[in-house]
Amino acid sequence: MKLPVIAYLTIITACHGIMGSALADDSAVLPAEKSQNGITYLSGGIGSDQVTAMKAAANDYTLMLVCAIGNTGAYLADVKINIADKTGKTVLETVAEGPIILVKLTPGTYQISADNKGSIIHRTVKIGASHPLELNLSWPEKRSSRQ
Repeated sequence: MKLPVIAYLTIITACHGIMGSALADDSAVLPAEKSQNGITYLSGGIGSDQVTAMKAAANDYTLMLVCAIGNTGAYLADVKINIADKTGKTVLETVAEGPIILVKLTPGTYQISADNKGSIIHRTVKIGASHPLELNLSWPEKRSSRQ
């Protein structure tokens, strides 16, 4: 009778160790957390491991921005991001180091401007206290003038 209990506990312990390693691996691939004007954020998402880790970490932030080409879904980096509060004061200004930016904003209304090589998207978002908001910013694919 004791053998099945020992086997069960061994399996549980092994699974816990594997899960712990997976969580540790996620944090190892997360980009470094940064702060500006009291706003904490992460910027990255280079490679599938980091994208997965950032999406897993999104619940610890109030806003997740994802930058991509709309019709292809290809991720974008080097997008200039500006987030202003309801009074128009910039609270975060950065250049995306990858397609995903996670931001810890206090509840309220914010204006977001995202500039991809001169093509600017403006969005107004309302950040709540409960779950994170995911905002997908997508630009049309630039067509070549040659056919």
